[in-house]
Amino acid sequence: MKTSFLRVVGGLAVGLAVFASCKKTEDITVTSAQQPASNPIKTPVIPCGGIKGTLLSSVGTYTMNCDVRVAKKDTLYIQKGVTVNIANNSAFFIDGTLIIEGTASSPVTITSPLAKQGSWGGFQCDSAQAVSIKWAHIDYAGGPNATGSPRGTIRISPKRTVGTVKVLIQDSWLLAGTDDAISLFGANVVVDVQRNTIEYEGTTDGDAINLKSGVTGTVAYNVLWSGAGTAIKLETSPTVLFPQTNVKVYNNTIVASGFRRGAGEPGRGISADKFAQGDIFNNLLVNDYYGLDINPVADVRNVRYGYNYFYTAIDSTRKYFYPAGSVGRAQPTDIVSTSKTDKDPLFVRLAATTDPALQVDPNDFHLQAGSPAKGKGNPTYNNDIGAYTSDGNGNKH
Repeated sequence: MKTSFLRVVGGLAVGLAVFASCKKTEDITVTSAQQPASNPIKTPVIPCGGIKGTLLSSVGTYTMNCDVRVAKKDTLYIQKGVTVNIANNSAFFIDGTLIIEGTASSPVTITSPLAKQGSWGGFQCDSAQAVSIKWAHIDYAGGPNATGSPRGTIRISPKRTVGTVKVLIQDSWLLAGTDDAISLFGANVVVDVQRNTIEYEGTTDGDAINLKSGVTGTVAYNVLWSGAGTAIKLETSPTVLFPQTNVKVYNNTIVASGFRRGAGEPGRGISADKFAQGDIFNNLLVNDYYGLDINPVADVRNVRYGYNYFYTAIDSTRKYFYPAGSVGRAQPTDIVSTSKTDKDPLFVRLAATTDPALQVDPNDFHLQAGSPAKGKGNPTYNNDIGAYTSDGNGNKH
């Protein structure tokens, strides 16, 4: 079965998302063809207020000094190679459609010249019709809202309940936001979050990928390093039980997550909570405060898991691979280290420190040839465990 939907950009049909045939991964894929410019924005200073049209590769670098809003039925399209430098805690508010179409050789960059957490307001897409982000660097977001609270880097929590909101975030880098990197909430939200690298998200709180309130889809082949809270969180609600959050979470590499929250409420590598369902396989969890937490209030019968790999060089956290209070238990298919020298996954480079203040990733999480993660995955998803796989389908960074 294939399903596609089109969004009109200035009279030109843009194929935004296509469901792949119902194969084992059930992924959503995005067209990679460069789209023609509609309503080209030729001035290098992005105008305030309502905006629609195309940020052009030919212009290259834009400056944004104030909030902008994409109205319902309108589209903001950002071509490959564009850089947007954002000042004054400005944010994108998306009520229509957002398409960021970078490429491996010419990614898009959305950043602040201040180069520090919370420098701008992120993508606030609560009323978005659709969001597609490919090959983009999105750095230093999360500046405070009007009440002073930090904002997520990419947030979607639809105010309407009619119609599907398709969210594709692929092959991108998210760095040093102040709260959640990706917050996707709602029963009509279908997600494909694949092959991204998310590093140093959150301050004293903040999750890397936070999915709630009925979200469905796929989270796979992501590299998640040094998040403040939980790297991947699945949650429905303790009171509104249907429709349920139900996500396939597989082949992610999750390292050094959960420490900035502190011992009172440490973050998890992966959490299934509050009546959530999910398939959790082939994930590589290393040096995290907690590993895989399947909370008793999850839909435990419908949380399927196994073939996950647990390793830590931190003796005090080894007992938390499946933390106390979790109903999750080590599976016969898991790989579980018992000491610093046992079952080392053999990354190309794993730094000795897990200092939560370290903002620059010193690691290389590609697997060496002899890694015990190779060939030990659930083949429904991949023969290997972790984000970097031998078949070339994994993370491209």
